[in-house]
Amino acid sequence: MDTYIRWKEDHRQPDTPPLALELVESSPTLWTEDEPTQSFTIALRRVLNNQCFWLRWSPFIDPSNEEFVLLSHSPESSKVERIGIEKNSRYSPLLPSVHQFPNEPSSFYVEEAKKNWDRSTINVRTGVPDTWIKLLEPGRTYTILWTGKEIPYWDWGTPQQKMGTDPKWPPILVPGGAHLTFTVQEGRRPHIPSPPTPPPIDPSERVPGAPVLSLQLSCSPTGPLSERLNMSIKVTYHGPSSDPITFHAWAFSPLGSFSVYRRVCPDQSSPESEPKWKTCIIHQSLHVFWDNPDRQLNVAENEEGRFATLFPGESWSHSWSLDADGDCEPEDARPGQQLRYQFTGETLDWWDWGTMEDHAQTVVTLPGSGLEPIKHPKNNDNRPKVVIPASNIVEWIVPRCFDRQFD
Repeated sequence: MDTYIRWKEDHRQPDTPPLALELVESSPTLWTEDEPTQSFTIALRRVLNNQCFWLRWSPFIDPSNEEFVLLSHSPESSKVERIGIEKNSRYSPLLPSVHQFPNEPSSFYVEEAKKNWDRSTINVRTGVPDTWIKLLEPGRTYTILWTGKEIPYWDWGTPQQKMGTDPKWPPILVPGGAHLTFTVQEGRRPHIPSPPTPPPIDPSERVPGAPVLSLQLSCSPTGPLSERLNMSIKVTYHGPSSDPITFHAWAFSPLGSFSVYRRVCPDQSSPESEPKWKTCIIHQSLHVFWDNPDRQLNVAENEEGRFATLFPGESWSHSWSLDADGDCEPEDARPGQQLRYQFTGETLDWWDWGTMEDHAQTVVTLPGSGLEPIKHPKNNDNRPKVVIPASNIVEWIVPRCFDRQFD
């Protein structure tokens, strides 16, 4: 592959910032029916230099230029051949974006996340161009190679200080050599087997003397032939004490102890055989800062509605919408497939006797993600565990509007 590299390390000019480019692949296999078919990260990294500078740079992959090239590996030998060469660009020209080193995080990041931010690297997520995708053959191996580039628009300092329209000499050189290699396979990526679902919690698992809670689940379509369902829960406090309780509602998050099941026939040759239910793989993507610092929450202030107070006989309600395919992988939720949904049971992460007003001085610690259980007080100060058993089950049929997933 060295013959295709245009710029190498020894071509660097003195008195220019040393930069390196890396390609980080997500998978060594490209599946022809996956969407997106292949994505990876382009990382531009500053090497051993702390002086502030800026540059204009675009990671856009254009098959008509030679910054990135596509190489096809011969099945019979170690030779590679460049393919996908285009004389004219099929893409609209993009003005390179201005980037600065050190690379500062966005202003909305919390202080702890800013401290952990990698200021020496710019990461950009991209994919294989469509024109290259059309050339790929199942069973063959390919390499995307960075050949190197000179960046003429740059300067020391910040863009606000010196950014102009004239190139600077000498240019910054980003040497070639970074590459990623992948093999093309026909079809879709094999499903990751769904983890075994814990059995629904039985009412017999409640702790004697602890508050008794139950959850009732209901659902309804948002409209005729709708792609969305309205899910509603009602959590009721039954006693046995006559005192009120205040609790953290984490246990009832739709991202937690709710499961989607699809109806399957164990013997496909005998439709009359008794059907079974299999847990579906959920494909929700969460955009969460898991490394954010812990937060201190005052229970009585309840600014985000995370806490609730109930007296015996009262209920707390919550609702959300859900795709009518159950947010499942397409193979698990084809049109006409019967699905069921259930709260499988959970234990309150934090609760205490009294109303929220009684807890004006109570402060608990929540992990920075906002999706995890209360971190402190640990073990809820050893109060009895409040176990909420599994709810009732709701069922529906995946509507025909999801046919488009299989076009």
